[in-house]
Amino acid sequence: MRVGPKSVRPPVAVEVVDLQNLARLVLNRGEPDGLFWYFSVGGEQVLGSLFLIPYWRGNLPLFCYTKLPPEVEPKAFLAYRSIGQEEYLFTNSGDDPRYVYGAIMEIESPPDFLLKSLKNRTVQRDFRPVLTKAKDMTVLVRTLLILSEDSTSPPIWSFRHNGHSIFGVIAPVFDYYDANALPVFLYVESEEDPKAGFVRYVSENGREVTAFVNSISEMRYFYVRIVKLAHMPLWTAPEQTEGRRSQKGVRQRTG
Repeated sequence: MRVGPKSVRPPVAVEVVDLQNLARLVLNRGEPDGLFWYFSVGGEQVLGSLFLIPYWRGNLPLFCYTKLPPEVEPKAFLAYRSIGQEEYLFTNSGDDPRYVYGAIMEIESPPDFLLKSLKNRTVQRDFRPVLTKAKDMTVLVRTLLILSEDSTSPPIWSFRHNGHSIFGVIAPVFDYYDANALPVFLYVESEEDPKAGFVRYVSENGREVTAFVNSISEMRYFYVRIVKLAHMPLWTAPEQTEGRRSQKGVRQRTG
């Protein structure tokens, strides 16, 4: 199949709550792919980055973005660090070794595939991941410990739903039948929002210990970043899923 400008499929748009969470997502990785798209649409400043996850047949591209306040003007780079304290800032210089840097691409005319992504905030239900409720947050972190590669692990996505905070991890099960990866959305519910940007974990003396922290400090811990979202299009409420199953079951029994 020939791929041209008119046939480029849009990514799934995922809105991050603010610049700090976007920087944590993109730049707090072993080998950060720090490339940001910056453009205006509908009078709003959009800053985002493409993020790939293994998903069904191939990789699923996410356009993770945030809307910048009118008074904020990006510069050449977004600098970020999380050792000792978490800090992020726009700068025109990339020579401070304390930071990792993401380059800002100022786009005068954004491509159609990104504009289509921002307009369509939903995905088809049969394209969504398999929801699996975990016992507690420790299960999520333990799962990410196994999924981590080269000191890099997927994030914990956090968002609000029906008055609760959802904490979730997309855990791929690779080579599932003819699928590249079966996307399992492993999640827990909480009455409280995340208390910090990271969860640290250690297993010692026969027990596991997790805690929310604001930065990365002691290297004996395993750290997972939490990314707060304003909108998670891959989420399907469990009660809606169960309702559809029940209705389907009733039709089968009365037919």
